[in-house]
Amino acid sequence: LAVLLSPAWGIDNGLGLTPPMGWRSWNQFGWNVNQTFIEKIMDAMVSRRRLVDGKPTSLCDLGYCDVGLDGGWQKCGAGANNYTYHDATG
Repeated sequence: LAVLLSPAWGIDNGLGLTPPMGWRSWNQFGWNVNQTFIEKIMDAMVSRRRLVDGKPTSLCDLGYCDVGLDGGWQKCGAGANNYTYHDATG
């Protein structure tokens, strides 16, 4: 019972106030991603084509700045020119 009534303690350093917000490739595209595709997603996230309260606003302006490659990175060692973070197709 004492555990349920005790206050929560944490470090007040400003980190972790919101969850990581952004876009991840896996749920929509799985393994079907490449460098060009990810760059287009990043460009779209910083594009100020949307209006919020009449002002051009990007998803990044709203806090959605993180882009993650969730699939395909596992092909380590398969890269062209001895690069180990991607294969020859991108």
